Formats: sequence, C-alpha cells, structure tokens
Amino acid sequence: MAEIPEATLDVVRAGMKTVKAPTSFDMVYKDECMLSFETPFSAGGLYVSLTTWQGYGEGEVAAYAQRTGETLFLHEKWVKVDKPKEEQPEVTKLAIGMEGGFAGTAQFDIVKDDALAVVRPGAETLRLPLSKDLPTLVLNACEGVVKSDGASFKEEVTAWEDTDAVTESKYAANLEQLPDAPKISPDSSTWVCPVSGAKENLWLNLSTGYIGGGRKFWDGTGGSGSALDHFNDTGKKYPLAVKLGTITPHGADVYSYADDEDRSCSDPKLAEHLAHFGIDIMKQEKTTKTTAELSVELNKFHDYSKILEDTKELQRMYGAGFQGLHNLGNSCYISSVLQVLADTPELKARYVTHGDSIRSSVKGNPAEDLLAQLSKALTVLNTGAHSKEGEDENPAYQARSRMFKSLVGRGHSEFSTSHQQDAYEYLDHVLSLLTKAERQGRARLSDGSEADTVDGFTYSLVERLECGASHKVRYTTATGNILKLGVPVSQEVKERQAKRPRLDPSAEEPVPVVTFEQLMGRFEEQGTVLDWWSPATKAKTHAYTSQRFKTFPKTLCMMLGRYYVSETWEPKKLEVEVKMPEEIDLSAYRTTAELKHGEEALPEAEQPKEAAPKEAAVEPNEEILAQLVSMGFDLNGCMRACIATKNAGADAAMEWVLAHMEDPDFTLPPEASAPADTAAAAPAQSFDPEAIATLCSFGFGDKVVKKALKATGGNTERAADWLFSHPDDNGEEDEPAAAAAGAAPAAASGAALDDGPGAYSLVAMISHIGKNTGSGHYVAHVKKGGAWYLFNDDKVARSEEPPFSHAYMYFYRRTDSL
Repeated sequence: MAEIPEATLDVVRAGMKTVKAPTSFDMVYKDECMLSFETPFSAGGLYVSLTTWQGYGEGEVAAYAQRTGETLFLHEKWVKVDKPKEEQPEVTKLAIGMEGGFAGTAQFDIVKDDALAVVRPGAETLRLPLSKDLPTLVLNACEGVVKSDGASFKEEVTAWEDTDAVTESKYAANLEQLPDAPKISPDSSTWVCPVSGAKENLWLNLSTGYIGGGRKFWDGTGGSGSALDHFNDTGKKYPLAVKLGTITPHGADVYSYADDEDRSCSDPKLAEHLAHFGIDIMKQEKTTKTTAELSVELNKFHDYSKILEDTKELQRMYGAGFQGLHNLGNSCYISSVLQVLADTPELKARYVTHGDSIRSSVKGNPAEDLLAQLSKALTVLNTGAHSKEGEDENPAYQARSRMFKSLVGRGHSEFSTSHQQDAYEYLDHVLSLLTKAERQGRARLSDGSEADTVDGFTYSLVERLECGASHKVRYTTATGNILKLGVPVSQEVKERQAKRPRLDPSAEEPVPVVTFEQLMGRFEEQGTVLDWWSPATKAKTHAYTSQRFKTFPKTLCMMLGRYYVSETWEPKKLEVEVKMPEEIDLSAYRTTAELKHGEEALPEAEQPKEAAPKEAAVEPNEEILAQLVSMGFDLNGCMRACIATKNAGADAAMEWVLAHMEDPDFTLPPEASAPADTAAAAPAQSFDPEAIATLCSFGFGDKVVKKALKATGGNTERAADWLFSHPDDNGEEDEPAAAAAGAAPAAASGAALDDGPGAYSLVAMISHIGKNTGSGHYVAHVKKGGAWYLFNDDKVARSEEPPFSHAYMYFYRRTDSL
C-alpha cells in the first residue's frame, strides 16, 4: 500500500478538529442516507461524518459538507455476493421468512470497501485507504464507525403469521381418562371413522379413546364431524382430541372442543395421555398434515388470493410511482399507509415537488425531523429512484423506511415495537404528529398553502339531538379525519362466526353481503339515549340522536368495522363482503347545523343541581384501562368507557366499547371526567399544581394550560399534546353558540374546512389479511392513470381484480379535486 503524501495528510489534519470516535452508546447512521435512500450498496456509496456519524449519499454529502464545514467522512462502498440458493423446504405454516414458512430472500455475503473521504467544496473528493499513515484520531474514528452497531444490512425477517400462538389447554393438566378405554393399534390401516368409513382426518379423544372424523373444512372438504359429535353426545365432558398421524416425539395437533376454548391447543402431558391407550409417543412418525398445513393450502385459494391476486400472473411494475418498500419485519402497515399518502396530491405538492426546501432546511439531526423523513419517504415512492427491473435482489434498489418507522414510533407503546399494528391507528397517529410538526416548521413549507396536511382529510359532521318528550332539537358539529363505519351484520351472524372454528365453517352458510347503501344507512340511522335529562321538560326522558355530513373533505378515508371482540374477549374478523363502489355520491347525507322548518330549538339551560346532584369526578381506572388497551382498542375510547361506566369493571367497560366504538367521537379525548349523564354546570375546576407548573415550564401561560387540562380531563401528557396542537389558543373559553348557529367549522390549521360537492371517486385501498388487525399482513391498492396497482411491500404489480369488497380502509377523492 503506497504511503499517503504529506500534503494530503495536511488536508486531513486541517479537518480533524471536530473528529471523534463513537462509543457503544452513540447512534451511528452507517446504513442509509439521512435525506435519501442511498446506502453503502449504491453506486456512489455512503459517506458517514466522523463528527456527527450521520450518513449521506453521493448526491447529498457535498451540500452537508458546505453547510457544516466538515470535511472528513468514512466512505463505505459495499457489494453483495449471493450464496448458492438452497432448496425451498415444505411450507407448513402461514409465514414468510420464518422456519416452516415461505422462503425469504437468498443468503449472501457482503464485500466491504471502506476508506477515508475528504470532501471539500469546489475540490475533488479524496479517497484514502485506512492505513497507519492517517492521524491516530482519524483512524480510530473510522474504525469506530466500522465496528459500531449501526442498522444491519443483513436481510431482515419479513414475517407475518395468521395463527394465534398455540397455548396450553386448561383442561390438559387434570384431564379425565376413562379406565376402560380401548388400546389403539399402531397399524394406521385399522383406524377408521365409524360414521363415514374414512381413514383420513381422524381424531382420537384423549379421554374416551373414541376415534372419529374431523370437521368439515370451509371449502367443503374434511371429515364427517363425528369426533365433535362424540364430544357433544358425552355431555361435553371430554374436550381434548389429538389428530392421528400428526403425533411425533415433538408433539402433535391437539384440539379443545370445549365451548370456552374451541381452538388448537397444546397438551404438556400428551405423552402420558397417549400412553393410556398404549401409544408410545417416542416411536411415532408424522403421516398426515396438521391443521396449520391444511390452513396454508386452503388459504392459498381463499381470502388471501382475493386480496393478493396470487392466482394470477400479475405484471410487475418498476420506476416512477412504483417504488416498493422493503419489509423490516411486520412493517407492512407502515408501507401501505405511506403508499397511499405518497399518491395524495397535497402531500405530493408539499413533500415531493417542494421537498428539497424541507430537506435542506433541517437543523439538527435529520433522523429526528418528521418533515424531512416524510419528504424523504414520499419522494422515493414517487420518483422510483430505487426501483429497477432485474434488480430486485440488489440492496442498492431496496428502499427501507427504517428512519421513518423509528421516528414515528418513538415513545409510542405499540408503534415503537416490531409487532404488527393497525394501519388505521397508524395513519391517525401519523396525521397527529404531522400536524404538530407542520405548525412548528411552517416556515420550511414552500408549497404556498397555509393548510395543515390533515385539513385535506378533515370532515365535519352535524349531530342532531331531539328531546323525546318535547321534540325540541339541538344541532352541534364535530370533526374527524377517518370515518369509521360499522358493518350492519346481525349479532346472530357475529356469534355464529365467532363460535365456528377457523377450519370448520359450515360450507352451506354463505358469506353475508352488505351494500354501500346499507353501510351508509347504518351511519345515519337514529339512535336512542335513555335516562336523559331534558332541558326543555326539566325532567329525565329519552332522546334521539343522528348524524350527517356538514362538509366533505378532498380525501375521505373510510374504515370499515370488519373486526370486533367476541364474548370471550378474543379479536375476531367478520366474514362479510361489502360492495364498495368506485364512484359514490354522498350529497344525500349532507345537512346543515341550522334548525329546519317546523323545528324548535332545545334550550341550552343546564340541569339544576337538585335534579342531578354533582357526583365526584371519575378518573379512568388504570387496571381496567390497561386491559382494554391491551386488546387493541383506542386509548381515548377506552378512557371514555371507564368514565361512562364509572369504573364498574372490565366487563362493563368492554360492553360500552363494543356499543360505542363506531361513534364519531370514540377516538377523541374525553372532554371532561364528569359522569356522562350529568349536565349540571361544572364549578371551577382545580388542577394539580405540579401539572400546571410542568406545562407552564414549556412556555405556555397559566390560563391556556388550565384550559388544556380541562379539555383533557386533567391528564398532563394529553394536555401537553393539546397545547402543542393549539399554539394560537389564548386560553379563552370557546363560545358554544358558534357551532349551533351554523358557523363554519374550523380546520386543524384554524382556517375554515375545505368543502365541496359530495361526489367521490375511489383512489386507494388498504387491505388486511388475517384474523385481527394486530397480526397478519397489510397491502395497498392505488389507482394511477385509470389503472389499479398492488403494493405488497417491495413488490408492485398491476392489479387485475382489485379487492373492492374485501378492503379494510377505503380512500375516496372528491371528484372536483382530482
């Protein structure tokens, strides 16, 4: 290796004043450019600052050096060398990149070429070997970056599973086994279903020794169901059965028919229980497919294929507008949301067309700048800079949203994990964070609009309240960003589907079909409020409620309530087809907040204290709240449930959640912690002095801090969110008459809400595959140039049969803004 000239070393020494080696506690961004998706695998490599340890691609490093005055970087240039591909093992579970699942990408080696780069404005970049000729400080800094635990570029697991974890049956430990049970022959040819004569899909009851046929699968195949009939005929006393042919020394396919389990389970005493029938588990070999394996085969041609269209040879797409995002491990919900946002006109204008000004105006760490990271993500999705045909396995053409994921998930109990999450909740969270970021960084937005991004999604609803006794009416308005629509399916159908085992739905029972008109009928249908105090009659009576649109946003997002919690508190998916049209007109569902002809206004008078004595304030019980939130329900909705039921217990709160989860304000923070049926005027509230002092330390005045605490039920963290999202609020109480008088509802930015005709065209969908939103897999379908395209993580293809009846979230664009 040639020595480095002294003149060159002088240039290095001149730039080493700020150089430092990272410690094990420092964040080193050595895998991806802070402002683009360039990586060490890119043609120009990646330049990592020896001062801040921030990485920049070839197109960004000169501007960074000019802006900061830094000159010394570790230049990484990596090349991937594939290893010989291994034969795909048999698929035994619904998984990708996991043992027993579909194969991930091939393994590979990485050849690394690291060097010191000296980047100077107006001069040629110098690339020097990492030799002992370099100053010790510089060499140590380079070696520190090389050895640091930056984001690894080994292939990350791209996994999703559609099965719940198999847990132990509560009946296994003390399972009753009849003393006169028969001995089971090891000769499988003697095993037969006594009802059908079948010799396959046979189940051995672990209590009685009865061998019966398995259940019928939902494609019409399967067994006679005699094993289940035996359980019912014997008084439901013997619930556990094992599938013959699946027994191995490692376990077997065990099922519990018990009404309170009715699922696949494990039996830790299986060897002992089998020995009762003369079966030595250590000598058994697998001869038939497990229910999980059968599920794989069946699902290849059912709901999964309808959404993924995997029974067709779809045309792969590359280039601008067709950039996929590599799965980071359960990150498909993020990819799906970003693909939809990337094709939203207002976001494209702000973060792509004018994205340079956002990314170049970053102060501090770009990885902690939401505006910059969103611009980075949406820009690559629109330009397709890392999408090229024939380069699917090349890391240089694999865009990963790791910085965006890390930033958005920071501090969030769910989104900061690697678990699957709800795309609806994620979109809501992103819009909330983005609103705060845009208000704080308004000067950096150069698209010419003063509106917040969320304003384009914000609709206004008119809520009508009619006194059941006097029939006097009050109109109020409320806003939202994602319209949740309950699917009008009877409770009977829900219960039947919830109780029907996953592999044994009745082949004769058709899947319910719901029309769009039925869906909207559920949206506007009249509800009844019992035990309601009327300011008109000054007495308890009942009231009628209904809602309609007041304004129509440019982008209307609808989330369908396909998922619910069963009576056993298990998350379930409702099997239903909802016929969502590509073109809709919601004009018939619009109204105003003004009194109609013949209506009389309901007085604003408050309930006198003697009619409804003031009760103690209710704070959500933390234990009940934790139980509800752990099942995936919205935090604000769970708080409302605790307050509404006065912390009566988890069961009561759950019933409230299930009855009100479709309410437009379900996800909004509780306005106060007083009991819901109390209309008495609240006396001046007192708040925790420490909470007031903490919030005032952020620079807010005492008056507006107290207003924030009042609006959030005294919760300090939510009050802080309220303050940052209302930077212009002076603390004055809002005038309640404004909405009732028909004043235009305000957008998040403070301006009047955008409004237009009710005609909409479907432009995007997010679909979910799996039994509940916290597991499974998400994909997006986006309409571009009149054609539909499927975005399945890093794979993009032209869609031939978009799943209009099977999606979870639908995005409609107002036709006057297309």
